[in-house]
Formats: sequence, C-alpha cells, structure tokens
Amino acid sequence: MTSKITRRDFLNGVAIGAGTILLMPGQLLAQSAGFTATNKFPSDYYPPTLTGMRGSHEGSYEVAHALAWNGQKPAVYQELDEHYDLVVVGAGQSGLAAAWYYQKKMGPTAKILLLDNHDDFGGHAKRNEFHQDGNMVLGLGGAQNIEPMSSYSAMAVELLKDIG
Repeated sequence: MTSKITRRDFLNGVAIGAGTILLMPGQLLAQSAGFTATNKFPSDYYPPTLTGMRGSHEGSYEVAHALAWNGQKPAVYQELDEHYDLVVVGAGQSGLAAAWYYQKKMGPTAKILLLDNHDDFGGHAKRNEFHQDGNMVLGLGGAQNIEPMSSYSAMAVELLKDIG
C-alpha cells in the first residue's frame, strides 16, 4: 500500500465503526449473548389496523369504478337537487388547497363539495396497502416525497398555517 492514512481518516473510520456498534439493534446483541427472542404478539397483530392506517380498503373504490367503467349505479342512492360553486375530486393536499384558496377568494358563503374515496382526508400522502393473490403491496404514497418545511414556498407554509 503506497498511500498514507491520515490521522483524520483513521479517526473517522474508528468513529464509523463505533457508531455502527452503538446502533446495532438490541435483538442482535441479545442473540449474540445466547438469548433467543420470543414473539409476544399474536400472529394477527398488525399495528396499522389498530390505528386506522389502512390505505385503500375494500369498498374505497369499487362503487365509483363500477359506475365509471360499467355504468352500474349503487343499489341504493338518492338524486340530490343541490348546486355547488366548486366541486373538488380528491381530498389530498392539492384538493384541500384548491378548496381553501377558492373559499378564501370567494368568501365564507361559497358552497364547496369535496369528494374522496376514503372516509378521511390526506390523499396519497398516507400509507396505502393493496392485497392481491396473497401478497401485500405497500406504497407510501406521497409521504416518501415529503420535503423539510424549510424548503416549502411561502404559499405552502401559509396554507399549512391556515388550515392547521
């Protein structure tokens, strides 16, 4: 070896090695000491189902797809004679922003309808699970692209402050 190792490179290498050891999961340390891990949770224990984080659950899209693709109306429905100033399809960040800025411009009497296929808002910036052929496909949606607030535009920061 013809290149010299500087003191700084050596100390950085030692720090990385020490940091790795300190961050090693406790279970691995326990196993190396001869302890075996036992699962204390039942086999059907799945935290997302306990918190309601379920993503696109059964029923969240079947009715709309049957109507749009096959013209099939739901078994029970009621035609309404209502009029709206704005109809927003999707209650994700963009849909909420559209409704908020419209109401801000048009005033509190603006009648706005938000349509979404889920019983809560947030759009694709939440966990989405799909089960097909016995396999789960997990998508983080827009949550994987969340940037630090320090890089948000002034308008985005204002929106978050306004809507809470």
